[in-house]
Amino acid sequence: MKRTFAGLLVVAVVALVGCDSKDHAGGPGATNPTGKQPLYGEADNTFDLTATSTDVKQGETKDVSIGIKRGTNFQEDVTLKFADVPQGLTLDLASPVIKHGETETKVTLKAAADASLGDFAVKAIGHPTKGGDASHEFKITVTKDPEVAAKAKRDEYVRLMQKQLNELDAKYAELKASAAKAEGQAKIGMDKKVELANVKRDAAAKKLDDLKEAAPDRWEKVKEGVGSAFSDLKKIFE
Repeated sequence: MKRTFAGLLVVAVVALVGCDSKDHAGGPGATNPTGKQPLYGEADNTFDLTATSTDVKQGETKDVSIGIKRGTNFQEDVTLKFADVPQGLTLDLASPVIKHGETETKVTLKAAADASLGDFAVKAIGHPTKGGDASHEFKITVTKDPEVAAKAKRDEYVRLMQKQLNELDAKYAELKASAAKAEGQAKIGMDKKVELANVKRDAAAKKLDDLKEAAPDRWEKVKEGVGSAFSDLKKIFE
């Protein structure tokens, strides 16, 4: 049986579209039970979602757009949400609803400093006022930012050393209270120890403040001075 060129073209289009089941049209006109897109363009009273794949670094924030393509007679509002979002990544919509006269909405993409690295397929889902949902899958690639990683390590070390300084401050307060109660030669010795502890404590606190302000690419060098100052302070209470 002979096949016309037009018939072969339809078969080819069906085969091409049938291979991609990730994106689905929505709306009252999307009557296919599987929710697949129309074979050509936007069918009457349906809509499709669009989004561009994007890259984001750990610790970075950037704006992306989610668009809508409306078929003839589709004028519904569409409420958006996202699925399959990887750990450490958030997508905050400027408005969760694309109104009937709008063509897109902005999304703030935020990657935490420890966000999972790699390529991720995120799904945008559009729920219309009437009819079935539409979905569109787009790629987000999360890459490592050396400066952000270094800053995270620095800040974690600062938190650790601040905790130690608070504990040493408690020991200093105990030493000062004991010195106030002491008498005679014991008091003279303890007063000197309190004075020395105060000097060492101020030095350690100064080094810690310097570390908090240190650039991510040089904090490791400043860290050495912090460790040395804290060691000197700890010896006072041994």
